[in-house]
Amino acid sequence: MSLSCSCDYDYDYDPGQWVYWFDNTLDFEPLDTTKRRRCCSCNKLIDIGSLCVKYGRARYPWNEIEARIHGVDWECFEEPPISIADHYHCEKCGEIYLNLIDLGYECLSPSEKMSEALKEYHEITGFKTIESKEK
Repeated sequence: MSLSCSCDYDYDYDPGQWVYWFDNTLDFEPLDTTKRRRCCSCNKLIDIGSLCVKYGRARYPWNEIEARIHGVDWECFEEPPISIADHYHCEKCGEIYLNLIDLGYECLSPSEKMSEALKEYHEITGFKTIESKEK
C-alpha cells in the first residue's frame, strides 16, 4: 500500500479476518518473551531484551460456533473479539513506522516493508539521503 494521509476504512469484516489492535500510545519496550520474535516488516530476529514495538492483534470468529465458544454474539460485534499472537517491529522498523505515523501517514500497516515506505516518503518529499563513502 502506498503512503497516504487518509484512508477509507472498511468497517465490514470477513470471518477469520485479523486486525492490529493498538492505540496511539505505541512506544519502544524491551522484548519480554521467552523466545526471540521476528520483525513483521523486515523479518529480522529480535533478541530478548532488545527494544521493539509490540502490536496486539485480534480476529473475528470464523463462524457462529466459534463465536459461541468465545462467548460473543455472532450477530453484533464491532471489535474483533478473539486475541491472537502479537506482532513486533525491530528497533529500526519501529522507528520508521512511528515517525511516519507521527507525520500523519495513517494508512500504514505494521506488516508493510518499512524500508520501502521510507523510500516512498523520500520520493514524495524530495528528501535526499547523503550516501556515506567508505574509505
